[in-house]
Amino acid sequence: MIPLYSTEQIRNFDSFAINSLNVPGIVLMENAAKNISKIILEKFENLKSVGVICGKGNNGGDGFAVARHLSNYGLRITCIHLGDEDEMSDDCRTNYKILSNISKTRKNVTIKKFRSLNDIAKLKNTDVIIDAILGSGFSGELKEPILSIIKKINSYSNKKVAIDVPTGLNSDSGYGSLVFNADLTITLGEFKRGLFISKGYESCGEIFLEEIGVGRDYFDKINTSAYLVEPEDIYSFLPKRSKILNKYSAGKVLSISGSYDYPGAAILTSGSAFLSGAGAVILAVPDLVKKYIYKNLPEVVVQVYGNKNSKFITADDYQNLQQKIKWSDVVAIGPGLGRQNETLEFVSLFLLKQEFNYCVIDADALYAIKEKLNKYNLSNCILTPHLGEFSFLINTHIDEIKKDILYFGTDFAKKYKTTLVLKGAPTIIFTKDGKSFINTTGNSGLAKFGSGDVLTGIISGLLAQSKNIVQSAISGVYIQGLTADVLRSEKSEYSLMSSDLMKNIYKSINFLRGSSV
Repeated sequence: MIPLYSTEQIRNFDSFAINSLNVPGIVLMENAAKNISKIILEKFENLKSVGVICGKGNNGGDGFAVARHLSNYGLRITCIHLGDEDEMSDDCRTNYKILSNISKTRKNVTIKKFRSLNDIAKLKNTDVIIDAILGSGFSGELKEPILSIIKKINSYSNKKVAIDVPTGLNSDSGYGSLVFNADLTITLGEFKRGLFISKGYESCGEIFLEEIGVGRDYFDKINTSAYLVEPEDIYSFLPKRSKILNKYSAGKVLSISGSYDYPGAAILTSGSAFLSGAGAVILAVPDLVKKYIYKNLPEVVVQVYGNKNSKFITADDYQNLQQKIKWSDVVAIGPGLGRQNETLEFVSLFLLKQEFNYCVIDADALYAIKEKLNKYNLSNCILTPHLGEFSFLINTHIDEIKKDILYFGTDFAKKYKTTLVLKGAPTIIFTKDGKSFINTTGNSGLAKFGSGDVLTGIISGLLAQSKNIVQSAISGVYIQGLTADVLRSEKSEYSLMSSDLMKNIYKSINFLRGSSV
């Protein structure tokens, strides 16, 4: 896992370097600028001209220093700064003065104070635009003239680089109503969690971590609660397969999914549980759906409920399924069930009786639990809502959740002592002990009907084998996303279907096993 840190923790690191190690801030800035310049030169071939826009704080100081280093390589530099010299921070002012003096003797450096958006137009013809306006610590909404500056630069086709954090992005929450759209973000000291979630995920582009010259061993003693998932983690989480394994010891899953209206969900959930390694999968469906299941997934054992005319599950069907609920290691419930009142009553009864070992709750089943959340014991459950379903569960608008998704997800998981898989781009796994794990695989091909059903099946299959809730949730999300990534070159993100995901789970597992040997 790659740990992610808060803005306050990064600031404390800077303070430690300056006050405890006695490294002057201007030296830290110089170290950062050298490293940033090297990355820019390595990432952009045939670079001839660079535009830099600098704020009045230390992020602006980084920008002035980077402009100087790039000018040393002969690049044509156009630097625009906001505010007067006496408004700048001390280190920012120092680097501004150096660059200003250089511009008087070096023809490849132009430095100009911002006065109108016409000045920003001077950056349009450069190969790369570097954002050094605000950096980390920003929160709230951008104000003028920065708001209009970012809008203008975002409309340009130039390659764009953000120093530390793109302007407009909250480096803790990942929120920003308008954010500098970077192709490359070079962050300093350590990874900030806001770079990888919400608007950060969308606006940071490729992210590089760079030193400020004092190492990062300081962070070895700093606790954090947010992490990026790595492939090595998933390989270590894969259930171990004994040589004397049998179909029952390999994991038993009961899938209560699908209905007359949505039979495909039953196939995707049950099939994905099988293809994730579960040895025995029983699918509970109405009798009217049975023939469809046998035709498309002959390996699954079908347990019918209701009568010959039943189209969906009701609370009256609980007794018929009770033995299988107790028998299974994991119950996967929700995909394609429908939201009839009688169906929601079944889900509520199922959770109140608490006769299952582990449970993965998805889709329609999530709509049954809102009113009685405090009455259910969800400690052995994994909930897998997308943002819309989560918004319904906590009665909070999606736009509000996006402003601090880590807060809302962590609060829910801790409050209800459960594991929450909040599906999105990226998907984040929240645990009852307050930790969050940000997934690093997947692409827009997952934005299709049925992909959530596949995820429920994968998580259920893994959990039935390992009996480890957190590892199964993290692994299931990663493997589904990796499968989409593996298939992207074959199918494209446009043509990827959920059934493709199900059928190709094995490719991701083989990839993990092969790359981690």
